[in-house]
Amino acid sequence: MASKSPDKGCMILRPERARLIDILSLLFLRRSLTSYGFVETSGSTVLDLENVRADWVTAITIAIQKFLASISAPMKMLGMFLEFILNLFSLNGGIFGLLWNLIKGSLIIPDREAANFRTFIGHIDKRIDLYSSKSLIHYIPLQDIETGMSDINLLDLCMMASKIAYENAAYITNAVNEHWKMNFVGFYSCWNRFLNDNTTQAFIFCNKSQDADVIILAFRGTEPFNANDWSTDVDLSWLSMGKLGNVHMGFLKALGLQDEKDYKKGFPKEFNGDPTKQVAYYTLREELRALLKKHKNAKLVVTGHSLGGALATIFPALLAMHDQSDIMSSLYAIMTYGQPRVGDATFGSFLQSFTTSDYYRMVYRFDIVPRIPFDFPPIALFKHSGVCVYFNGWYERKIMEDAPNKNYIDPKYIPLMYWYAWVDLFKAFFIRWTAGKDYQESFVSLVYRAFGLIIPGIACHSPRDYVNGGRLSKNASKQV
Repeated sequence: MASKSPDKGCMILRPERARLIDILSLLFLRRSLTSYGFVETSGSTVLDLENVRADWVTAITIAIQKFLASISAPMKMLGMFLEFILNLFSLNGGIFGLLWNLIKGSLIIPDREAANFRTFIGHIDKRIDLYSSKSLIHYIPLQDIETGMSDINLLDLCMMASKIAYENAAYITNAVNEHWKMNFVGFYSCWNRFLNDNTTQAFIFCNKSQDADVIILAFRGTEPFNANDWSTDVDLSWLSMGKLGNVHMGFLKALGLQDEKDYKKGFPKEFNGDPTKQVAYYTLREELRALLKKHKNAKLVVTGHSLGGALATIFPALLAMHDQSDIMSSLYAIMTYGQPRVGDATFGSFLQSFTTSDYYRMVYRFDIVPRIPFDFPPIALFKHSGVCVYFNGWYERKIMEDAPNKNYIDPKYIPLMYWYAWVDLFKAFFIRWTAGKDYQESFVSLVYRAFGLIIPGIACHSPRDYVNGGRLSKNASKQV
C-alpha cells in the first residue's frame, strides 16, 4: 500500500461474508487482498491494494470478529444477568440483607434506569467522588485549570467522567450534580444507521451553571459484554477522509457516518439525514456551540475510555475538517484512557496541525485495547498519535512515543504479560493497606483481574487502574 493516504476511497472487511476456507487462504496462500469476496474497496484504494498480499494479521482479525459475532447474543445475556445479580445483592446489603429483605417482603428489585443501578464497570470500581486532597497518598497535579478549579485535577476529573460514562443517565446526573457539585448538561444516546440502533452514548457537564470555566464532553467506551464493541475495536476497515488521512470505519459510524465509501457524503458539514435521529457528531456539536455561547470563557475538554477515547479523538478532527472555529478555539485538551488506534500516520499529523490543544493518551501496563487495531504493514497501518502517558504496575508514569509491545503479539512479551497479570492480582489484595481504603478492590474487581491470568492485558483495561494511575502517579519524567 502506498505510504500516503489516498484522497478518496475505502477498505471494508465484511467478516460475515468470510468463510473458513478464506481464513485458511489468508494464512497460507496469501492471495491478493482484493481477490477475496469479503473485502470491498473503492476509489484510488483499489489501485493501492490490488497488488497487496493478504497476511496472517488480517486472518487473525477476521477470525476474532467471526468468533465475537457467534457469541454476541449469549455474551449480552450473560452481561445482563451478571449486572442484575450484582445489583440485587448490592442494593439489598449482600446475601444476608437479601435474605432478610426477602423474609420481610421488602426485596429491592434492580431497575436498570435508576440512579442506584451500576454496570459491571461500576462494580469493578465503585468510586464516584473526585480525588480529595485529604487522601493518604500525595497526588502529583496534572493539567490543573487554575480559574475556579484549583482544587480539581483535570486528569482525575476526565478519568472519572470516562468511567461513569458507562452508567445510565440517572446515575451520571446524580454523580455530577450531587457528588461533584458541578452542572450536568445532558446525556445523549445516538443513532448508528449501520447498526440500526442507538449505540453511541456521551454526556456533557460544566463545572458551574453560570460562567463555567470548563466544559467536559465524555464518550462511553467499550462495554465488557458487548461483542460488537470489541469487534469494532479490532476492525481493520477504514475510510479515506482527504486531508484527515485514513480513519477507522467503525468509529466513524459510531459518530454518525452516513456513507461508507465517500467521506464528503459520509460527513457533510450540515446533517442531511433523518431529523428524528440523534446523530452523535452533529448533536454534540450543536450542544457545545450553544454552551460556548453561554459560557464565553469556558475551556472544552473531550475525553473517553476505550472506544470512548477513540471517539474523543476523532470528534475534534471532524470539527477541524468542517472549520468549526467557534468550538475549536475553545478546545483545551483531548484526554483518553486505554484508547485504540483510530487512523493512519496522516491522521496523526492532521491532529497535531489543526490545534494547539493538548492530546494525552493514557496507557496502563499491557492493556490490550491501545494495541489494536494492529499497526502491522502492509494492510494494517493504524498509528497512534498524541503524547503517550504510560503507567506501569506501580503507577510510575513515563512519557513515551508509544507503549511497549505495541501490537500485543510480540512473543518476547508473553512471559512478562502473564507474570505481571499475577503481580497485579497479588497487589490488588494488599493495596488497601499500601495506598489507603479508597483503593480497596471489590470482589468483582479481583475476579476480573483473575481473568487476566487467561488473557493477559484484558484486566489492565479496567478503568480502576487508570483512576489509580492518576491518583497514585509518581516519578514523573515530565509534567503533562
